[in-house]
Amino acid sequence: MRLTIDSRDGVHNRDEVVFHAGEQVAMVWLSKLNGKQHTLLSLDRDDGWQLMVGGGPLHYVITLSDKSQNLTFRNPSGDETVTVEVCAGGQYGDFPETFCANYEQAKNIISLFFQGKERQETWA
Repeated sequence: MRLTIDSRDGVHNRDEVVFHAGEQVAMVWLSKLNGKQHTLLSLDRDDGWQLMVGGGPLHYVITLSDKSQNLTFRNPSGDETVTVEVCAGGQYGDFPETFCANYEQAKNIISLFFQGKERQETWA
């Protein structure tokens, strides 16, 4: 699996790429998402599916896509009336809490993605 993470210095970005990344490597990089220097982690699977995790360190917006679908993680325990600011890919956005994952949820989704079982989560 190919892993890509942004590495920002102000308005400048340099992507770091890890080829043949395993699940443990992905978890290490997930822990580096801080919403400042590292704001977007992308995992590309050989079957054409891509998982993108943006944000950190408290809230993450997670998307799942292939050539025909683009899905966003839907947090069943989130509050639709609460808005959270997340920086993903160097861009700030306000998201309802229902579209934000916490760190443990992000870890679980990455693990499921490595197993090909990401559809066990709730996607919109």
